[in-house]
Amino acid sequence: MRIRHALATTITATTLALGALAAPAPAAPAAAPNNATGASATAPANDDVFYTTQATNQYTCAKTTCRVKRKLSKGYALSISCYYVGQSVSGNKIWYYTTTWQYEYWVDGYTPGQHINTGSDPRPGVPRC
Repeated sequence: MRIRHALATTITATTLALGALAAPAPAAPAAAPNNATGASATAPANDDVFYTTQATNQYTCAKTTCRVKRKLSKGYALSISCYYVGQSVSGNKIWYYTTTWQYEYWVDGYTPGQHINTGSDPRPGVPRC
């Protein structure tokens, strides 16, 4: 009787363990917005990807005296939502409202147009902010 009980317990435990392995993994929760930076976890609206032509910064406003949200290295991919006329950087007053990926969040901010490979400033088809 003890052997039968031990065998039944072992079979039940093995079945439960295998059932847990076969069960689909729960979906990962969507990333919450980063309230400190105001970034959202959704993908940027514009599918066009642009790249920085040199190391630059992403700012909270269209001036180099504003707080730096993040540093961008040369060749960093970013998305452009719109453009803004701001402080002149090397003779260019066009700034783009850009979105970049940082860790688990999208980070939004202003990047000087002088440092993005848009072809011309403001880039045709990009709306004004």
